[in-house]
Amino acid sequence: MEKNVLTEVERQRIRELVEIYYDCQAFRIAAFNRLRTVGIVEGVHPERLLQLEKEIRDYIEKTISGIPIYENFLKKIKGIGPILAGALLAYLDPAKAEHASSFWRYMGFHVVDGKAPRFEKGKKAGYSKKLHVLGWKIGDSFIKQRTPKYREIYDLAKNRENEKLGFPVDFNGNPGPIATPEKCKFYQECMKIQEAKAKRLGRKPKPPPCAKHIHFRALRKAIKRFLADLWVEWRTLMGLPVSDPYAIAILKHQPTTSQKL
Repeated sequence: MEKNVLTEVERQRIRELVEIYYDCQAFRIAAFNRLRTVGIVEGVHPERLLQLEKEIRDYIEKTISGIPIYENFLKKIKGIGPILAGALLAYLDPAKAEHASSFWRYMGFHVVDGKAPRFEKGKKAGYSKKLHVLGWKIGDSFIKQRTPKYREIYDLAKNRENEKLGFPVDFNGNPGPIATPEKCKFYQECMKIQEAKAKRLGRKPKPPPCAKHIHFRALRKAIKRFLADLWVEWRTLMGLPVSDPYAIAILKHQPTTSQKL
């Protein structure tokens, strides 16, 4: 019988190692930047940090090798390496997720009253903040690696948003010739925030950060589609019932390979 999921011991170990990996990566980047100002120091070998990252990555890859969802789906996606794949396998459980939206909710990519959920101080988030950050790392990887399908979803969504708002900013951050940011459904909310900040700092309010909002809205679409595809593939490989995700049933997007069979 094929091993479809990690054991609880493996899941816990990978969770801890993924956090150590990112801690080490952040420290390594900061240390390398400081060492550049110092220059070469005899007996100091900063590359050892890279070796530790590689050892963690190799261990995780060895642990998840042979698991069908990794071999048949995650491993084939450009931009999803052993660290991201291992984290997804360690945190998500398709058997407990009856719908693709269950993955969205657990990772904080669902919608509350038509808006993306926001973390409020003193209140429970209602989703895994660690997985929420992981989701953005996955989306960022799709953009940098120009991952087929998911980068295209991002680009199309971004273009649609830009056209709707009349291309609110150019590459230098200046307003476009026919910019209509007020068409954005969050325009009033953004302007209230900008005006309050301007009043507090004693200056004129800046234009709403449309470009940043467009980027994140488009990126959310790509991330959510990936999570829906992951849910479909994983449940299918485990012989669990699968329903069409919203993107396919309602938006008529193309189904994944397993759904075509």
